[in-house]
Amino acid sequence: MTEIPDEAALALEFDVFARRAGLDIPADRRAGVFAGFKDLRRMLALLRQPRTAADEPAGTYSILSVTRGL
Repeated sequence: MTEIPDEAALALEFDVFARRAGLDIPADRRAGVFAGFKDLRRMLALLRQPRTAADEPAGTYSILSVTRGL
C-alpha cells in the first residue's frame, strides 16, 4: 500500500516541482495551487493501480440504440 505523505513532505515536493518547472507562484495563489497539487497526487494514486479488462470501457455501441430516434 502506498504511504500517504504528510503535509510538510507534500509542501516540500510541491516547492521542488515548482522550482524545477521554473514557476514563480505568487504568495496569494500558492494555497490554491497547492490544493490542486494535492488533489492531483490523490488522483494519480488511483490511476496507478492494477486493472482488469473489465475496468476498461467497451468502446463499442449498438446500432439499434444509435438509430432509435430515427
